[in-house]
Amino acid sequence: MRVTISVAFAAILLVSIGACKTADKKAPEIAADFCNCFKDIEKNLGEDVKKMVADAAMSADPEKFMEEAMLNIDEERALEIGKEMVMLGELEDANSKVGRCIKDVEAKYKNVYSFNQEKTANKIIAELEGKPGCGFTASLMKLGIRMKDQ
Repeated sequence: MRVTISVAFAAILLVSIGACKTADKKAPEIAADFCNCFKDIEKNLGEDVKKMVADAAMSADPEKFMEEAMLNIDEERALEIGKEMVMLGELEDANSKVGRCIKDVEAKYKNVYSFNQEKTANKIIAELEGKPGCGFTASLMKLGIRMKDQ
């Protein structure tokens, strides 16, 4: 089973952060707003899926990691995980609840800029990791950035 993870979240985040220094100061707010966008998805995913995404985000080849992880679990659970992963497809659907939330956050921070987008993204990830219930959002962001760089 081939599993593809969208990089839309990271791309939207990086596009949302343009070219000045105000994003550094707004990192906690931006993180909280993005975290709120993903709460429903996070609630509906199993812990093993969240761990798989987090581990993939730290691997050298996230897509290969996900494929191998899916091959190493029993077929029944792989089918269940596949269904859960479909929820991540909402990241690409601008009309989904998550898609609309992301657009709203992007609009809210459209005038927030950063000289160093990667540094700002890492600050936002650190903020997400420090907020209860936002770890999966941080993992998704890391995964998106990692896959964008490949």
